[in-house]
Amino acid sequence: MRVFIRNKKSRLYRAGSDEWAAVPEMALAFTSVPEAARVALDGNWAEMEIVIRYEILPDEVAVPVPPEWRDHVKLGSADVWS
Repeated sequence: MRVFIRNKKSRLYRAGSDEWAAVPEMALAFTSVPEAARVALDGNWAEMEIVIRYEILPDEVAVPVPPEWRDHVKLGSADVWS
């Protein structure tokens, strides 16, 4: 399983602190959905979704990142840019 953050409008994947990628192979992959949610919410980016891809399945699963998740996800603990 691979987990990514993607902008819902541009369809670009998060690749770094200020970088975007057109394909998931060039994007930053997260180890879990909660980790991706922390990063998306810490970044305060609008229109983000979490994309989950499985190698054995042809389709991906996209999950919106609603602001309400702030109440359930510990923020500030995902240092993925270093």
